[in-house]
Amino acid sequence: MAKVIAIGNQKGGCGKTTTSVNLSAALTILGKRVLLIDMDPQGNSSVTFGVNIEDLPVSISDILLDDALDFKYAIFKRGNLHLSPSNPTLNYAEDRLRDMTGRVERLRRKIDTVRADYDYVIIDCPPNIGLLTTNALVASDWIIVPVDTGFYSLIGIRQFLARIEDVREINSSLKLMGILVTRFSDRNVLSVDVLKTVRKSFPDSVFKTVIRNDVKLAESPGHLKSIFEHSLRGRGSEDYLNLAEEVMACAKRRAG
Repeated sequence: MAKVIAIGNQKGGCGKTTTSVNLSAALTILGKRVLLIDMDPQGNSSVTFGVNIEDLPVSISDILLDDALDFKYAIFKRGNLHLSPSNPTLNYAEDRLRDMTGRVERLRRKIDTVRADYDYVIIDCPPNIGLLTTNALVASDWIIVPVDTGFYSLIGIRQFLARIEDVREINSSLKLMGILVTRFSDRNVLSVDVLKTVRKSFPDSVFKTVIRNDVKLAESPGHLKSIFEHSLRGRGSEDYLNLAEEVMACAKRRAG
């Protein structure tokens, strides 16, 4: 049965989509079957996958709203990495969900129908804590919170973690897998200070792996590729493979 991991933070620009795409790709390199669900109306994970989000016959919006549809109607495949894409119609879907019964459990019920087909389901959440993110958290076993090393990086983390606690009233099995520090540079004083602060503030909740600044990593979405397709031997590839191994170890340890 698939382990379901949401990648979320209410702050934009923290490396959430970069992590969703490249962690998913790294897990497939390590031999896992992965479904990446794009729950962000911007559709950036979908675009990176090479999907034309302006011409989708079926998207995650339709899957959420229509009881007759499941993921097989909206799957793009790249080897063992499968994608359920999104586009801006997801904003409309969020509005519709507010009037539906079981509105926070729609995604979980859909994922349950395919859990046996994958080893991991990765959910790219929107940069807020609205109904779409709540659906992702209710559907998930774990949450990974990316945090960049900029000046505003720590703003809102505690509020987001508090939201996780609220969701546990519905999904008691939801756990924080870890806080992931992204866009790190050991040559930048602020970057180093933020890393120290995050590790001091959340001593048992920060991944050992940090995602370092890497030009190739920043370039790869523009080439519609994961970092492994764009630069297999760079720092970005190394970091996301290390993260995937850490995620697998963590999932195995906590499942035991």
